[in-house]
Formats: sequence, C-alpha cells, structure tokens
Amino acid sequence: MGLSRLSDELSKIPIKITVVDKGEARGYLNRLTAPLTVETILQMLPINSRTSPAMGHVSVLLGIKRGTEKPLDKVKAGTIAYWPRSDALTIYPKDTKPYSPINKIGEVEDNLELFSRLRSGSRIIIDRV
Repeated sequence: MGLSRLSDELSKIPIKITVVDKGEARGYLNRLTAPLTVETILQMLPINSRTSPAMGHVSVLLGIKRGTEKPLDKVKAGTIAYWPRSDALTIYPKDTKPYSPINKIGEVEDNLELFSRLRSGSRIIIDRV
C-alpha cells in the first residue's frame, strides 16, 4: 500500500447520510480540509436532526460555533461543508457560490440527487459507516 493511499485512509472517514423515508447516501469527512471542524463533528456523531433546504444547499444546524478554516467561496456538487455564518453542516447538490465562505469538510460519493428534492424538516441522520 502506497503512502498516499494510507494517508487517504487515515484522513477520510466514511459516513452514511440517511434521510428518513427518502433514502441514503454515502460519503466521507476529510480531516485534511478542515481538521478542527471535522474533529468536532466526528465527536458529535451520530447527528440526528432536521433539514433546512435553502437556495443551492441543504443545511443541518450543529451548534458548534467554529470559525472559518481553509475557507472556500465556491463549491462543487457533492461538497459537504461547515458554514460558520449559520453554524450548520451543509450539503451542496450542485456547483454553488455560497453566500459567505465555508469550510469544506467532505464529499457525498453517491445518491447526491437525494439532496436536491428535500423539504424543510426532513429527518436526517449522519453517522460513521
């Protein structure tokens, strides 16, 4: 096993995102993109909350009050991020320019379309695989 593959395995933590009665998606959180934010979120898992879909993303309020960490102002479809302004985990079903900088914390790897048709208040569960 190469060093970069080992590094990938240590930094990428597989997760399952379940939207109750709608389906599930798989993805990962990446310690390298925002180490402090990802570590805090990992300690919270499983997260069992309700969704708040907005223009271009779905958010889940966290209550961790973190600042920006390697902030981005554009995201690609599938990005999982922490949005300091809203104190929320956000999932972007399509390429988007967020309202304010975000911390990229991971990616959705399959079933991304699940997040493009959610209603406000859908129950969502995020946990390690």
